[in-house]
Amino acid sequence: MKTLTIENFLNKNDYSLVENLKGNNEPFFDTEGVYQGEQTSTQQWINPTGDFAKYIKSKLSVNEYLKNNTIDGIQILRAIKPYDVHSDYIVQNNQVPISNPKTHPPTYTVVIPIIEGTYSTIVFDQEAIFNNFIDYKKNNPILESYCSDNDWQKYCSHCHNDDQKYLTIKEVFNWTKGTLFAFNRKLFHCSANFGESSKKAIIIWLSR
Repeated sequence: MKTLTIENFLNKNDYSLVENLKGNNEPFFDTEGVYQGEQTSTQQWINPTGDFAKYIKSKLSVNEYLKNNTIDGIQILRAIKPYDVHSDYIVQNNQVPISNPKTHPPTYTVVIPIIEGTYSTIVFDQEAIFNNFIDYKKNNPILESYCSDNDWQKYCSHCHNDDQKYLTIKEVFNWTKGTLFAFNRKLFHCSANFGESSKKAIIIWLSR
């Protein structure tokens, strides 16, 4: 399953639709990462069968890889701290599963930035059919050739230091407002470190 980038997926009218969406910004607290116990974001969950989700799905259906997919979950993410290495194989709302990969096989995680800024999403070559990277490390050896020190410090300085030796970078998506980036939900990934600022994006999890 290839990664996808679609420039200008959203337009000015779409941004207005996003701003007018109703819903609570639910706080998300890190339970496993380097910010354990701290709030790292707010998540505004959107009804996957509502009008906005249907509109987004109609835009996705134009692409041959994204059409005929089901939306397992969709939210507006407002990240205040960078999140570390994980996969999205099972969609969770505050650690509670809301998708079943046995009945709806996962396909893509979709990231659509809705803010300008120097942010990135890092996708690794390693994958799993579970979410927590700590479980991956328990059952896989350290790599002989892993993510370079330079890249690790550039992108992943907020992650657990020992994660570096288990990972190789597949792709770096540098955020551009309105551009869609999609990748296999099995793949481990993380936010690049973004210091003291904050970022905002539409996140969608797709399945068959």
